[in-house]
Formats: sequence, structure tokens, C-alpha cells
Amino acid sequence: MPDISDSIEDILGEKGALSRSFQGFEYRPAQVQMAILISEALRNRGHAIVEAGTGTGKTMGYLVPIILSNKKTVISTGTKTLQEQIFFKDIPLISRTIGLNVDSLMMKGRKNYLCLHRYHQHLSIPSILKTDRDAIRVRERFDEWLKRTRFGDRAELPWLADDDPLWDAVSSTSEQCQKSECVHREACLLNALRKRAAQAQIIIVNHHLFFADIMVKQGGFGEIIPRFEAVVFDEAHNIDEIATSYFGLTLSTGQLVTFVKDVEKETEEIDYKDRQEIKKQLNVIRSCTEEIHSLFHQSDEKGRLNGDMILRIHEGPSSDIRKGLNFMQQRLGHTIALRAADLGRSLEIIFSTNDPDWLNWYEKRERVIIFHASPLDVSGDMSEMLYENVKTIIFTSATLSTNGNFDYIRSCLGISEDALEGIYPSHFDFKTQTIMYIPDDLPAPNSRDFAVEAGKRIMEILMITSGRALILFTSYYNMDIVYDLINGRLPYTVFRQGDAPRSILLERFRDDTHSVLLATGSFWQGVDVPGEALSCLIVDKLPFDSPGDPLVSARIESIYSKGGNPFMEYQLPSAIISLKQGLGRLIRKRTDRGVLAILDIRILAERYGRFFFNSLPDMTVSNRLEDIRSFFEGSS
Repeated sequence: MPDISDSIEDILGEKGALSRSFQGFEYRPAQVQMAILISEALRNRGHAIVEAGTGTGKTMGYLVPIILSNKKTVISTGTKTLQEQIFFKDIPLISRTIGLNVDSLMMKGRKNYLCLHRYHQHLSIPSILKTDRDAIRVRERFDEWLKRTRFGDRAELPWLADDDPLWDAVSSTSEQCQKSECVHREACLLNALRKRAAQAQIIIVNHHLFFADIMVKQGGFGEIIPRFEAVVFDEAHNIDEIATSYFGLTLSTGQLVTFVKDVEKETEEIDYKDRQEIKKQLNVIRSCTEEIHSLFHQSDEKGRLNGDMILRIHEGPSSDIRKGLNFMQQRLGHTIALRAADLGRSLEIIFSTNDPDWLNWYEKRERVIIFHASPLDVSGDMSEMLYENVKTIIFTSATLSTNGNFDYIRSCLGISEDALEGIYPSHFDFKTQTIMYIPDDLPAPNSRDFAVEAGKRIMEILMITSGRALILFTSYYNMDIVYDLINGRLPYTVFRQGDAPRSILLERFRDDTHSVLLATGSFWQGVDVPGEALSCLIVDKLPFDSPGDPLVSARIESIYSKGGNPFMEYQLPSAIISLKQGLGRLIRKRTDRGVLAILDIRILAERYGRFFFNSLPDMTVSNRLEDIRSFFEGSS
């Protein structure tokens, strides 16, 4: 039997099958080395941490050894875009090249699939269908689609807008699912998807679905993803944040309101002898939920739940809500009873837990308050719930190392010391494709004048680069000051995060080559704008997490209390990874050229600045605007 490394070379090598089959295929030695490392982890049932810089061909680097191993594998990604790329493009390409039918399936979260129970409940009400012609037409379109769809994926409905409230009415959350009580369980589209997944060799999911599956299995309530032998976490730099949300507890006022509405809908046509009492208890739940919401009317957007507030809610409105939920649990059907029990349990834990290793906190979003009880360290849960059950786990991303090592990601996720390691630098030539501009004459970021002075410098940079820029901020405050300063004063269109949905902003930014996009938060990663439209990336400050964030401050305190150094162990490596993610937006292809401008003097003035430089690709560094001009003139 030939060595698997020979098979990898036969496919990915300089004279391999992909090179012979596709004229544009580039041989990348780092890709072959990465694939061999991953094949070793698969063969020995071990863990591996792999950083593969932009342009390495990371996806092919793990797909080929997975396919050759013939092991049932889950690939978990950070974005739906990458999920679709793997399923629709990369796997079919390998299949055609090596002449092997690779059995793969893509799974998304439950809300992406039609729920037959809620569909018939919503669109089969005679009074509506008799009087509402639009409802009749919608019903006809859905019925035609149901004749040909296999799993009821909403992505198959281009005529249904992303934000159309109709989809909420005809899909279900896990709480709304009727489970064994559902009259449509034999025809359930989601059940059909899961049966199909049991047969596939490769299942492609996202991180949220993966961790939802862990929690379902942990609770003994079955499974979402069929049992597997190996998992690859692509975009693994996001795992810590997502694991924290799933290993903790979350409850929103919106969930309680939805529960009330669903119970009203479920019981409106049934002659319950306790109808009046049901209605009374639902009104109590609704009014107490409104009372909780009102307690945070003047609160910050995010904050800790202090002891006094926890006690006030626990002994007041939460207590009355739990009594109402207990009534529903005792008197109504199995599905509603389970939902009531889960909501009551979450209320009890979130408003009573006092564990120094956990944080009770809240955040305000539009019309709801979301409450959390979050672990400050997920490494123990990762070991207990994942590592002990799955022997082969691959963590990979373009941004996992800091200062040339994996100490930070190992600590966050509890990855064992014997895990295999590989750092494969980007295939791109950053020395010639980029220039890093760091001015040494701007105020410090904590100066009152910083935002205005930074805005003036941004204007100068944009006039040299002819727009074509993504400007990333660490706060909405600075973003809005700079937007007001530059908007209308440039001969280019200026877009700002929040003025339109993210997908629409990115589409407009791509289409308008010389436009400028100001953004924060989620735009630091997952933005793919190759080519001339993104030729300049400006970062206002080094992306340290705000110590005002409740989770960040609690983790800092926890590390301090254990005798650690939170800046070196947590804040600095987290900022380095964020900056590397931001840089990844700039150079997406070998033909891309651009300037990275960091307007934060601390990267030069503070001793820790060298850790950022050690973690970034080798680039020409300058503090002169003239060098940016020369760089772009040289590319014209």
C-alpha cells in the first residue's frame, strides 16, 4: 500500500493531478507539507494546530488528506461563505481531478430549513386564504417548491428576501420544534437531512451548529450531527468566543415573549378546561418580562449583573415567571412542557449563580435584553465534552499564532502539548505587494484630539490612494467622528457600517472601485474584496478588546487572581490575532497590492510593539506619506 504522503504529492505536488488538470493551479510546497502533517494526525488519531497564511491553499491542504483517509469527518467553518465554497467548489474539483466520488453534505442551523408543522399552521388558516390573495400566491409558490426540494433549504428561494418575516413564521427554533408530537415527523425535512448525513463521509457545518450539537449530546437529547471520527475547525480563531456562548447559558426577553405567543397559538383552538388560568399565567409571564426589560431602560449597552440586581430579579419578576412556566409544564403538552422547563432552568441559573469562574451579564439589542451566564475559561469544557470523545481534531486558520508560537490558542482551548504543530507562511510576497505606514507624529490614541487628527491624516492617505480603502475602527465613537469629518469632502463615495445591511455595504463597496468603507466589529474578519477596490487598509488603533466589555474585564480579573499576567497572556495575543485578521482583508491574491496604515503610535513607542511586528509578515515600514505615493505610482 503506497504511503499517504506519496498520494498527497500525486494530487497536490508540482506534477500532481491538480497541476496537470488545471492550467491556473499553483504548486505550493507549504500546502503539501500542511496536508502531510494533517494526514499524520488523522493516521495517529491526534490533534494538530495549523496556521496557513493567506494564499497557502489551506482548504485543499486539509481536504485532500481527509478524503484519502476515508474517515467520517466534520468540517466546521466560521462563515456560510466558506461552507458553500467547500461544498460547491472545492470538493467537486477534487472529485473530478482524482476520479473519486466524494460523499459530502452541507448542514446549516435549523432556522435555514422549512418546518412543515409551522408552515401548515401559518399558511393553512382558512380565514386568511379566503381573503388574502397574496397569501394564496405565496402558498402556491411554496407548494411548488415542496414538490422538488429535498431538505427545504431557504437558500433555494431567491424570491424570498433575507429579512422577510414570513420565514420566521414557517421555520422553527429548537424550542418551537414539536419533536415526537409533530404530526409531520415522518415527512420532516430536517430529519431527512440528518438521515442523509449519517451516510456521508464529509459533513460541512458552521461553528455554531457544531457546538449546538455538543450541547444536545451532552444533555442526552439525541444528536444534530451524526457521530464522526475526526473534525477540522477551519477559521479556528473564533472557537473560543463561540464555545463560551454555548458552554454558558443565554436567555432573552424575546424568548419569553415568543414562548407566550406560541402557547397562545397552540391553545387557541383547543378546549382546555384551564383556558382562563392558562391565559392568566401567560399574562403574568408577559407583564413580568416587560418589568425585567424596564429595569435596564437607562443601563449601558452591556454590563455585569451585580448582586443587588440579580437578587431583585430573582425574588421579583423572575420568581413569578418561573411559577407561570411551572404551571405550563404541569398542564400542557410535552413540547411546551419541555420549553417551559428549559426557560425556568435558565432563569433560575442566570439569576442565582454566584461562581467566581463564571460571569453573569447582560446586553441590550434593539427591543430585547439578553442575559448570560458565561464561563471565563472553556478549556476544561472543551476537554470533557470534545477531546475525550473525538480523537482527531485539527485546528486551522490564517491567524492562530502570536509571536511565532501557539501558546495563546493552546491556553484558551486547552489543547494538549503533544498536538502536532505547523506554521506555514503566506504564499504572497508582502515585501513587494504591501507597504506598512505608521505615522510617528499623531497624538496617542487616548488623547482627546486623536480622532480628529487621525481623520485629517486619513483624508491625506485617501487622496493618495484614490479612495479604494477599508478603514477599521475599534469603536463606533471614533468611526462616527471620522465619518463626519471626511464625508462630503472627498471625491469618492463614503460608506459607513450601520447605514445599510453588511452584505449590501460590501456589495456596494466592491462595485464602486474608488469608494471608502468605514467599519468596526465584524468587518475585521470575513471580508473578501480582492482586487483594486480594496487597495488600502487603515486601522485607527491597535485592536485591544475594550476593558469595559464585561467578559473581558472579568477574564482580566480572573487571570490576576490566579497570579497571571492578563496583558501578556490574554489582551496582547488577542489583539495580535485581531490585527492579523484585519491585514488578511487587504491581500487576497498574488496580484493584489496595497498599503496597511496603522495610526497607533504605541506600536512604535511601547515595548510590546515588537510582538505585533514579530507576528506580521515581513513588510516595508515607513512613516512618510511620500512613500505611499511612490508605492502606488510604481504599480501604475
